[in-house]
Amino acid sequence: MTGDPLKLFGRHLTWLRKQRGWSQEALSLESGLARSYLSGIERGTRNVALYNICTLADTLGVAPPEMLNFSQHESATTVEAPRSPFHSESSPAVQATMRYMAELSDFEQDVVAGVARALAKKNPR
Repeated sequence: MTGDPLKLFGRHLTWLRKQRGWSQEALSLESGLARSYLSGIERGTRNVALYNICTLADTLGVAPPEMLNFSQHESATTVEAPRSPFHSESSPAVQATMRYMAELSDFEQDVVAGVARALAKKNPR
């Protein structure tokens, strides 16, 4: 392996995320990881924990070892078909929430995401 492993992992994560057509915010909402943390991983400035690698793999629909396969971006990587983090027929309330979230600062988005994660853990489906 040549190059900084943090940057290689970040580049690969970005590639996998974009294969799904997701923004960092969508990946954050789906995985439960803070958007600012994901941004740091993708820039190669954050050292990601093994647990979070497995969480990201599950969220992106790839096997955990695929998360460390930096060399084959253009090959036949098996990735699930792109899907929206919300149903395509999103309710007006979800659409309004997404518009509101887009106007928040990074810090405010992280606070809202933290509250959502806490509520999801409190009331699992």
